[in-house]
Amino acid sequence: MYRGARARLAPWLLAGFGLAFTGAAIVWHLGIETQRIGQVGGPALALALDGLLPLVLVYGSYRLVSSSTPGAQIWTVFVWSVVGSAAVGAIIGLSVFIRMMEGRTIAEPVFVTLLAMETGAVTGLIAGTLAVRARQDASRATRTANTLSFVNDLFRHDIANGLVVIDGRATIIRRNADSDTVQTAADAIHEQVTELDSLVDNAGAVVETLSSDPAFEPTDIVGIAEAVIQRIEQTHPITIELQAPDSAMAYTNEAARPVLRNLIENAIEHGTPAAELSAEGTATDGTALPSEAQRAETTELTGDRYHQPSVFVAIRETDDDVETHVVDDGPGIPDDRRDSVFDPRAGDTHGGGLHLVETLVTSFGGDISLADTASKTDAPFPDTALDGAHFVVELPRA
Repeated sequence: MYRGARARLAPWLLAGFGLAFTGAAIVWHLGIETQRIGQVGGPALALALDGLLPLVLVYGSYRLVSSSTPGAQIWTVFVWSVVGSAAVGAIIGLSVFIRMMEGRTIAEPVFVTLLAMETGAVTGLIAGTLAVRARQDASRATRTANTLSFVNDLFRHDIANGLVVIDGRATIIRRNADSDTVQTAADAIHEQVTELDSLVDNAGAVVETLSSDPAFEPTDIVGIAEAVIQRIEQTHPITIELQAPDSAMAYTNEAARPVLRNLIENAIEHGTPAAELSAEGTATDGTALPSEAQRAETTELTGDRYHQPSVFVAIRETDDDVETHVVDDGPGIPDDRRDSVFDPRAGDTHGGGLHLVETLVTSFGGDISLADTASKTDAPFPDTALDGAHFVVELPRA
């Protein structure tokens, strides 16, 4: 009950606080000073200063009400204003009192003290408003984070359940398939379900990485790269060369998997005509991907239709980092786009993927850069004939 009444009265109290100062200034300057000194000019100028300044409190109260600020928060602003006025007024008043105790002549203590209190009140109004706005922003951010976390968990749960159903139906189709085409289609569905299930799991790691207190542990980047490459080669008719030691441990988590997958898929998209492949791992005309034997046969053919993109991935350890190099056989990044290649671009999935990669790598405490070519790095690099876009990821070595 008390809080409700306080919230309703807060705007009126704040405005009344300002009007009280204005009233005090009118009484002092026009009612007392004019009689003491026998003139109106000086007191009128003083009134223009410390009589109009507190009207800022009245305007502030109006602005807070018109912006639908809750009464409880307007009460906070009012308290800040009162405290600011009392603090500054006390300091100035105390300094005047000390000078009077010393026997010094104080020309106009009331005017100075009144102006100081009004200045403190306006300062408190501004500080209190900023504090309220900061609290509102923090509250909205917390609600947004909680909502996104809930939606993320809900979607991951529902998608995972849906994938189980899809995979079960694909299994039934595969067992009862009466043609190689149906069998191949069922296998493709199973592979994509497995990949999507992995993506759902990785989404949790991405959320954790982007949180305020992520937990990282020694992770084998080579093992992740081998798994990602194997999965991509099952759904894309490509050649990916990997040069790496047996293992390379870096402080990351499972979110390192989408980092490598996005970089390699970006290399594939920029190293092959877009009309040849679709992101779902099937030809754009809807037919199933060729078998391993068919791939070997088509690699001997020439022409854009049978062009087989190549991607080169190299992993190596330095004293402080684990470096991952991804090179494609495309035309490279144009000079006018090199500085903005990691920027998010609406409607551009390539830029979005690279922006995600940069965000995750930075969250790991690492760095990602775009090199000129594989042969222009500042340290020895495994031989490769590819000379397209060359991305270098550096992760803290475990």
